[in-house]
Amino acid sequence: MIDKLKDILSTQLKLMGELLALLERETSELLAVNLDALAEINAVKESTTERINEHTAPLRQAVSEVAANSELPSNATLVEVITCLGKQGYKEIPRLYQDLNTQAKQVRHAAAMNQDLAERSVSMVQIALFILAQLLEQSLTYGASGSFQQWPAGGIIINNDV
Repeated sequence: MIDKLKDILSTQLKLMGELLALLERETSELLAVNLDALAEINAVKESTTERINEHTAPLRQAVSEVAANSELPSNATLVEVITCLGKQGYKEIPRLYQDLNTQAKQVRHAAAMNQDLAERSVSMVQIALFILAQLLEQSLTYGASGSFQQWPAGGIIINNDV
C-alpha cells in the first residue's frame, strides 16, 4: 500500500509536469497570438486535467489504507499520512509530496499568468475593433461596411470670381 501511494504520487507529479509544460507553451502562443496552437493546447490541457482527476479517488483510497495501517484515523488527510510516514523513516514519499506541491504552485502561477494575458489580449482586440469601427464610420473613402464608397460621377464647378 505504501508502494501504491508512491506510484500514485509519482504519476500525479508526472502529469503535473505535463500540465506545467503545456501552460508554458500556452504562454508563448498567447504572446504570439497563435490561435490554432492555442486551440490544440486547450484540448490537450483538458485531457491532461481529466487524467489528473482520474487519480484523485485512488489517491484518497491509498491514503485511507496507509492511515489505517499507521495508527491514524481512516479519514486522515494526505498531509497527516505524509508526516507520519516521514517520522517512520520513509523519505521518498514526503519528497514526492513536496515536489508535487512545488509543481502545483508553479501550475497555479502559470495558469493565472495565462489568464491575465488572455484577458489583456481580449481587451486590446476590443479596443482595436472599436477604433477601426470609428474610423470606418467617419471615413469619406470607405462606407460603414468597410467597402469602397462610390461617389456620383459628375459635379458642379463654382466660380467665385464674379
